[in-house]
Amino acid sequence: MRSVVLTGVSRGLGAALFAALTGRGDRVFAIGRHFTADQRTLSTKDPDRIRLHEADLTDPASLPDAGELNEFLLGESVLILNAAVVGPLGAIGKLPHDRVASAVAVNLTAPMLLTDAFLAGRPAGQDTRILFISSGAAHRVIEHWSVYSATKRGMETFMDAVAVQEPDAYVVNVNPGVMDTDMQVAVRASDFPERERYVGLHERGELPDPAEIAQRIIDKHIDQPITGE
Repeated sequence: MRSVVLTGVSRGLGAALFAALTGRGDRVFAIGRHFTADQRTLSTKDPDRIRLHEADLTDPASLPDAGELNEFLLGESVLILNAAVVGPLGAIGKLPHDRVASAVAVNLTAPMLLTDAFLAGRPAGQDTRILFISSGAAHRVIEHWSVYSATKRGMETFMDAVAVQEPDAYVVNVNPGVMDTDMQVAVRASDFPERERYVGLHERGELPDPAEIAQRIIDKHIDQPITGE
């Protein structure tokens, strides 16, 4: 039996991961501000296996605590930290302070707190996996993407610390690459020096479907045995 805690499930990669995991019978504890009608229907039909936890990731008080996660987690425990915001995009010196604070909360503070609660609440003696969905921007300066890049790099460092502390767990930073999501729509609608590169990827049909990326992540990081990885 596998239990998965997953953030950001209403669209894009998160929705694709939710569909793939629930479709094959995994238990899923989904965290987010919004859920699709199909996700709500599935949760109503099978509340013991599929749980939807409404949370504002900018508000730590709305996140599940260790006790709530412990009550749900059975068997192998998996945490997939997927939720993120790409904005604000803009030059440093002209960034809206409220949106910077919000982005840091969603991309860095919330996943740190969820990781802490997950490790405290996981059942003893079971395999543990923690996946942080990162970005190539964590390791490459993209002009006007400073907030996104910094938060992704910061969370990768936090995950590195988790890996040192938890040597028996499978802990990994996953760079899924670009894909055809609403985030890419927002990127193409923004004004920044490398915008045309992303427009070109879309126009040439070079953005993979999120379902393809989700299955690749599951195959590589969830279905493979922990021992010997």
